[in-house]
Amino acid sequence: KVMPADMPVMLTAIGTVQPIVTATVRPQLSGTLFSIDFTEGQRVAKGQRLAQIDPRPYRLALTQAEANFARDLAQLNLARTDLQRYRTLLAQDSIARQQVDTQAASVKQYEGTVAADRAAIGTAKLNLEYTSIIAPVSGRVGLRQADIGNYLTPGDANGIVVITQTAPIDVSFALPQEQLPNVQRRLAAEGGLAVTAQDQAGAATLDQGRFLTFDNQVDTTTGTVKAKARFPNAAGTLFPNQFVNVS
Repeated sequence: KVMPADMPVMLTAIGTVQPIVTATVRPQLSGTLFSIDFTEGQRVAKGQRLAQIDPRPYRLALTQAEANFARDLAQLNLARTDLQRYRTLLAQDSIARQQVDTQAASVKQYEGTVAADRAAIGTAKLNLEYTSIIAPVSGRVGLRQADIGNYLTPGDANGIVVITQTAPIDVSFALPQEQLPNVQRRLAAEGGLAVTAQDQAGAATLDQGRFLTFDNQVDTTTGTVKAKARFPNAAGTLFPNQFVNVS
């Protein structure tokens, strides 16, 4: 039967799967790796503890900061009491005003010391929290890059492990620049375009997604413009850095 019908126009390209977030997990302070709380290949949630640095030195630093605060606070209270006593004596014309002024300056000095001690306690508490290394994003962890007993620093290039966010996930590809106006018109008219990702042989459909965006410039060496599509990847069929056929 011959009849009029809409014929879909398909654009195909080779794409590369890219995780939305790739996070190298590094410690925020130096120390010996105390425990590892994940299994390689495991899916982790944001905020989940992945490892811990030996917390004992940082607990001692917090105790020392709290002791300094208690000592300086006692000195501040004593200085305030003496200042009140000196002001009473000054009102009775029993001591020189210079002594009162000197004591008032001492009170201000101790107030500054106590404020610095409070900040030191806050820093010590923060460092103690940093001994627990948590996942910055939800995703899948790779192979661990450190073992228990290793001494770690924030400058370690490999970190402890790499987390990739795989659901959802993006696929980047390139289209000829002459197709740019056509795709933009369809995006404006339909509010989105369906995108299919297939394996390299084109035999199996891996996932269905939606067109996300174009890059902001054309590559003059190839005459193409980069584009990106997003896929839910609920089944995990799209793997980071995998090559796929995009339609």
